[in-house]
Amino acid sequence: MAFDLLGIGTTGVLSHQKMLQTTSNNIVNVNSAGYVREKTVLYTNSIGYGVGESVTSRVINQYILGEYRRDTSALGYANGRYDQLSYVDSLVSDSSNSVGNTIMSYFNGIHSANESPSELAARTRLLSEMDTMVSRYHTLAGKLEDQTTSINNRLTDGVKKINGYISSINELNESILKTRGTEEENLMLYDQRDEAIRQLSEMMDIRTVDQGNGAVSVNLANGQSLVLAGTYAQLAVTTGDPDTKQTQLQWKLGTSTTNVDTDNVGGTLGGLYQARKDLEPAKRQLGQLAVAMADSMNQQNKMGMDLDNEIGSDLFSISSSSALAYQKNTGTPSGTVNFVAGKGGEVTTYDYEVHFSSATGYEVFSVDADGNATSVLTGSTPPATFEVPGHGIELTLGGSPASGDKLLFQPTKESAVQLKKVITRGEDLALAAPLKTDKNSQNLGNGVISLNGIYNTSTGSGFSGNSLSATAPQIVKINASGDYEVYQSNGTTLIGTAAASTKGQNLMANLENPAGSGTKVYTDPTQSPGYEFSITGQVKENDSFSLGYNSNGFADNYNGLLMADLQTQDLVRKPSSSTSDDKMTFSEAYTAMVVDIGNKTSSAKTSVAAATAKLEQSSGIFESTAGVNLEEEAANLIRYQQAYSASAQVVSTAKSLFDTLLSSVR
Repeated sequence: MAFDLLGIGTTGVLSHQKMLQTTSNNIVNVNSAGYVREKTVLYTNSIGYGVGESVTSRVINQYILGEYRRDTSALGYANGRYDQLSYVDSLVSDSSNSVGNTIMSYFNGIHSANESPSELAARTRLLSEMDTMVSRYHTLAGKLEDQTTSINNRLTDGVKKINGYISSINELNESILKTRGTEEENLMLYDQRDEAIRQLSEMMDIRTVDQGNGAVSVNLANGQSLVLAGTYAQLAVTTGDPDTKQTQLQWKLGTSTTNVDTDNVGGTLGGLYQARKDLEPAKRQLGQLAVAMADSMNQQNKMGMDLDNEIGSDLFSISSSSALAYQKNTGTPSGTVNFVAGKGGEVTTYDYEVHFSSATGYEVFSVDADGNATSVLTGSTPPATFEVPGHGIELTLGGSPASGDKLLFQPTKESAVQLKKVITRGEDLALAAPLKTDKNSQNLGNGVISLNGIYNTSTGSGFSGNSLSATAPQIVKINASGDYEVYQSNGTTLIGTAAASTKGQNLMANLENPAGSGTKVYTDPTQSPGYEFSITGQVKENDSFSLGYNSNGFADNYNGLLMADLQTQDLVRKPSSSTSDDKMTFSEAYTAMVVDIGNKTSSAKTSVAAATAKLEQSSGIFESTAGVNLEEEAANLIRYQQAYSASAQVVSTAKSLFDTLLSSVR
């Protein structure tokens, strides 16, 4: 009996000693990263009395663990995206970076110059405002590009971390397989591996599969393997195709390599890729604004006369940009894109792809921010240069393309950086009208002649250099029927007649030759002669009116006022528009860009809050099972200590009985 008691007590002491060790281990590791609570389970001896086998295992629910990892990935994605967008949002919202503010200051400068159009001081201040505005475009565009570079650097650093986690998981798999059977050591390795997987799940959306032998395989959510039995993949950041700054993610396992779909990679890495994608439209919106503003100002300045008695020239320039060739091209196509003068309002924020069906045949596609392609033009070369109708751009193709080759054009992506001021003197601001109108002092009627508008001062117009052509409409006479006869500068060569019924309105559009025939002299007065005028009031027979080049009209601000009016005109094409409302002002365009970024940032912030709440929920559930509860462990410590003491007392009792037995036979 004493021997039986000794065996029973000994198994109890050893078993409860193990339980005390397990509880103590839980307590001291309460703050250890990745530690999972351990539990020792005792089983009765299958042969005889006492405690038999004792098994120590981790207390963990694999389903909850999987949910915890997925929620970790979701929060990593939300934080990765929000951190970048919040910076960009604060950047464009800051008044010190606001292009909108400098545009407003620029137009205030135009108003000031209009108050004293002949004074150089006001013109010089306007030049300074132009410099400030161009500089602000460059600064903001540069900061947006710097943010892309920063994101790319973070992606590179993130991939290095990911490769380290993948390698660690593989090494821990191998260690677990090698030490299988040494239970306590395996538990530590399981914890280390789960922590490495958790850190990996923060960077990417992953899935794990238990291999049944202690090892686990790790896959991306799309199924691509990261860790397999005895091997593992590595990721790399590669240059974009064809835009090298749009870096891609490459997967490599053994000799196999392929690109990873970054739209679905998840985790912090996926959030960074999405933030970079969110940033791209802002660059194009800023570039589109620069193009529309520069083109409208250029066109209007060319409708006026400067302080040198010359027709105005361009105020701004935006250089052409080169096409990007895809790496898989078998030929050597090349190309450039320019903006068509006078069509800045047609320019979109789209990129454009040219697909070659042969060495000469091509199709042009517009590509929106989501990558959706729409065919806009098909053709063949020559000619090598052609306009894309309705888009305000002109493409030039070159090189030796082959069937299947592609080129990518990004017209507005760098337009804000390329914007330049091309005038250097205040005298070059064409604030005056190039035409002056007058009435004969001997007129009997009270009719007054006035300009309706100047539309073209270059090729095909009535302007010849810096003067009005002698053959252009310059004299208006009222005949006996009250008709308006328009003559060349000699006053005898009739150009055409507008019927009295027109009441002198839009004379260029109403001129007929011969009179009453219905045959218009000018099919499009906005091109030839390039100007329009009207006579209002009562006219009498033999009244006459004249038009001439506005030499020395320095006090005139006719064209300057039209420049100022551009501020409130809808001149920028909306990203998505109806036929009745497809344009917006410069201020509205910049505000739309700021609001677009703000909306994305707000959405990202909401996603962070939602993902945080979800992770807190799943983390709480996970910790309720796998986490260490100090109160519970303290209670277990007392309970197991008492059981240990009681088992030791059994051993002591067995010893006393054995001693009594020995003393009885002496």
